[in-house]
Amino acid sequence: VELIPGEEGKSIELKFPASDERLSVKIPFPDGPQDWNDVGTFSFHSKSNSTIRYYVTIHNTAEERFGYSVHPYLNVPVRIAITGDYWRDKYMNNTQYKAYWLSNWGNHIDLDEVEWIEISMNPNQPVTLELGNFALHDDEIEDAILSEGPYVDEFGQWIDLDWPGKIHSEKELQEAWTNEDVQLKEDLDFGFSEYGGWKEKQLKGSGFFRTVELDDRWWLVDPEGYVFYSMGVNCVRFIGPTQVEGREQLFRQVPPDSEETTDFYRYLAEQRYGKDEFVKNWKQNQNRRLKQWGFNTVANWSSPEMWNEPSTPFVINLSFNRSGKNWHRFPDVFSEAFEQKITAEALEQCAPYRNEPFLIGYFTGNEERWPMRNFIDLIINDPEPSATQDYVKSFFDENGDTPESREKLTEVLARTYFSKVTEAIRKADPNHLILGIRWAGGRAPDPVMRANDVFDVFSLNFYRFQVSQERVEHLHQLTGRPLMIGEFHFGAVDRGYAPSLVTVKDQHERGVAYQFYVEQAAALPMVIGTHYFQHVEQPVTGRFDGENYGFGFVTQQDIPHPLMVQFARQTHRRIYPIHLGDIPPTETRAKVR
Repeated sequence: VELIPGEEGKSIELKFPASDERLSVKIPFPDGPQDWNDVGTFSFHSKSNSTIRYYVTIHNTAEERFGYSVHPYLNVPVRIAITGDYWRDKYMNNTQYKAYWLSNWGNHIDLDEVEWIEISMNPNQPVTLELGNFALHDDEIEDAILSEGPYVDEFGQWIDLDWPGKIHSEKELQEAWTNEDVQLKEDLDFGFSEYGGWKEKQLKGSGFFRTVELDDRWWLVDPEGYVFYSMGVNCVRFIGPTQVEGREQLFRQVPPDSEETTDFYRYLAEQRYGKDEFVKNWKQNQNRRLKQWGFNTVANWSSPEMWNEPSTPFVINLSFNRSGKNWHRFPDVFSEAFEQKITAEALEQCAPYRNEPFLIGYFTGNEERWPMRNFIDLIINDPEPSATQDYVKSFFDENGDTPESREKLTEVLARTYFSKVTEAIRKADPNHLILGIRWAGGRAPDPVMRANDVFDVFSLNFYRFQVSQERVEHLHQLTGRPLMIGEFHFGAVDRGYAPSLVTVKDQHERGVAYQFYVEQAAALPMVIGTHYFQHVEQPVTGRFDGENYGFGFVTQQDIPHPLMVQFARQTHRRIYPIHLGDIPPTETRAKVR
């Protein structure tokens, strides 16, 4: 990394070359280790000529590390401010700031002797990062945008960039919509049944989706009995607001009636489909798109409107224990209040769909963090008594507090939680599959993973270029269940967007990456589906938590990415023969740089 000092030693320019490895710069404190326990805010100025994330990590004398990933906006100078509570004990997942966002998934460290800061990055293209005015404050200060703007145009696009297909006028937008309307009239046959199953292989239908193992390969089976491999896309929805208040200078013009937030996609889609019958016309177009692109599943986080009078199979994400006694969202599972609450929640959410044949099943949670956050110790040391605390203390009295007993207790607690949720769902709806929790990478401890055998399917979100065969086989061995990939995606560094969790060279390589991931997953006998995240790309200025990834099949202007559609169609025509083992998956990998 090339280092260029700024004026008076207050700033520095870091030039990161494109690399396959993480590159880093170590900044030691000139006067030795510092005590950060009483820090009010750590702040610094930042400007980047790329939206590629970089990492700010502190290291202590005990060789522990802790920090945040910073997702900058393109060429926007800002003051970044991270308050002391986030360094000491407060957890942050993704968090929106005025012109950047931060995220962190790690655990805190001892702040008695912080001795150096590390700035690091994994750039797939050259990046110039300007940093300066590093400071520790006794009080809390706010972040700030250090320029007047604007950066975003009236269509929700980054002003200072151009690319093929960028919209410059209302006329161009109308022409793009008209061209797609013509294309959507084509009749493309993927060999799918009414429910998206494969018409080449039919078993006995039950009227609902179920799972089956045939010749050592797992499948879903659609209501008519056709074998079914779930090819889905998440977030088929028309609502995606971004914050305006407090950062008005980012925008040249926002849609009418915008206040604290605005929604470029919703506003433009209403111009296309008409306000009066917007939902009906929008929904009809999304169903037509999905079928024309070879998708057979409306995946997670989608608009409930897609579930009403559906024409595409769908999944539902249930919401449990969002309130009440919990430890990082692990609930008080031995309390009567918990059982009463989930019984009522399951009845409210599941009963309306118990006879719906297009429903595949229910997810019961998403990327839970409690297994990695010492939840047993939190339960034991909680000053507020609880039924679960009584159970844990009694368990240790009987078995002792050893690594072996803790492993056993972890499985008991997890299994109790999952079993009670499953029982509540079965009472409300005995007809549909329970798809379980969508685990982040499937990396939770084995005792927790084993307890997922109470569900019909094991689900995981896996953001890599390829599903790990070793991981999938291990999880299948622990649970005996088929696996569903709930999320994956690919983004590129262009158009002002952050490049997403898995970055490739350009839009063409996004399509290559999609085909490789989906076909390689389908070749694994225990995998029964892959769901891409997501349908419409996020606002360039970030969604509710700041994420501003450019990874969608559809732009904020309601225009499909043609290369993604091309590769999806090609992939989806091959999936059933691949999963059956008749043809091999593609071996062509995407270029990263």
